[in-house]
Amino acid sequence: MKNIIYTCLFLTGLFLSGCEEPEKGIPVNENDISPAPVSNVEVKNIPGGATLSYALPESENLLYVVAEYSIHNGVILEKKASYYNNSLTIEGFPDTNPYEVKLYAVSRGDKKSSPVSATINPLTPPVVSVFGSLSAIPTFGGVNISFENNNEADLKITVLTTDSHGDLYPAETYYTKRKNGSFSVRGFEPVERKFGFYIRDRWENYSDTLFAELTPYYEEKLDKSKFRAVELASDTYQPHISIGMTAMWDDIWNANQPVFHTKPNTGIPQSFTVDLGAKAKLSRFKFYHRLSGNGGQGSDGQYNAGDPQILQVYGSNDPTDNWDSWTLLGTFQSVKPSGLPGVQFNAEDIQFACVDGEDFEFPLDAPAVQYLRVKTTKVWGGVTYVYYSELTFWGEVQ
Repeated sequence: MKNIIYTCLFLTGLFLSGCEEPEKGIPVNENDISPAPVSNVEVKNIPGGATLSYALPESENLLYVVAEYSIHNGVILEKKASYYNNSLTIEGFPDTNPYEVKLYAVSRGDKKSSPVSATINPLTPPVVSVFGSLSAIPTFGGVNISFENNNEADLKITVLTTDSHGDLYPAETYYTKRKNGSFSVRGFEPVERKFGFYIRDRWENYSDTLFAELTPYYEEKLDKSKFRAVELASDTYQPHISIGMTAMWDDIWNANQPVFHTKPNTGIPQSFTVDLGAKAKLSRFKFYHRLSGNGGQGSDGQYNAGDPQILQVYGSNDPTDNWDSWTLLGTFQSVKPSGLPGVQFNAEDIQFACVDGEDFEFPLDAPAVQYLRVKTTKVWGGVTYVYYSELTFWGEVQ
């Protein structure tokens, strides 16, 4: 028998015949048998799941341990852990009910041991706890939703509202793994309407639905064709290359388009001034960060170098170079949704900063103004210049 096996392997190397080569690092065991079961199983319940630790059997042909369980509808799911580990974590449970889990030791020949059963009692799953933290309030042009996601679970928050027939439809779905945060859904008239909010996770577990009758605040997008650059003596308005402040209101933002980039070594803080072309009580603004080159992976874009991290917006109707003629409308701090340290970022960060744009709201008691002076007091990369890709303002024109 052994001569036949060796011959087959030899012919495989020479003629690429149909004989299969054993997987590297896993020796063939002609006498493969089911291993002994795991033992000393301990359960640590976690939100929406559990971590099971165990003692491995003393078996030379052990390859992995598998947990079999059902979340719902009787569908059996599996979670495997190699023989290098003595624990595994299972997730996706929709409630805190008890669930049976069966653990099997599995041989290199895919033979299972007898099962060892364990009962888990998951802690409150994120899809439930995050739903309990939801808060919805009216904002300019829509609603603002805030949440707490302490386990940083991968979730989808769906916002419902009614169409012209009074039927509910999904207005927007917000994807997040943030520990906490808020987002707004806009584009609605300032009339009372019904909104609904629910959460689902990647295992298709759904929360209940929260309903609220809310009236969005009135706002309109300011006409950028009326914007003009104002050159004040103590401002920093000269561009690094050739594109000036107009790049901030051309409605174009991505890595291949011009941005307003001040000259290196011009210092922080620094400011620039804009004439809005009309007096308006401002409601909010959206700041589009510069998307770096190399598919967003370069060092000249979001959350790096001259990307503004903290900025102040001042307003005036009778502007001079003297700051006494300006009223502080608000101080705003940019955030990185992922919370990753340093210059690290992920796809959610890029979507948030460079594609969707970062939203900031002005205080409700902010006065109506025609001129804005934007002062950058801190940049993400600690350099002495700034760059802005786009600024968009909303409010009520007077």
